[in-house]
Amino acid sequence: MPLYEFYCSKCEKKYEELCSSALNSVQCPSCGKEAKKVFSLFQTGSGSSGGGTASSGCGG
Repeated sequence: MPLYEFYCSKCEKKYEELCSSALNSVQCPSCGKEAKKVFSLFQTGSGSSGGGTASSGCGG
């Protein structure tokens, strides 16, 4: 199951939930009010600004 982010407008908390992609809302674990699915940004990277050396990944 995919991991989605939800936001509760009552307690203003954002949290992650494993659920079906068909769900657009779930019950907030903090206050019990309906929480809505929000768009989340996913970023990957090495944290460097470039200038690294290339490698084959296997050594050898």
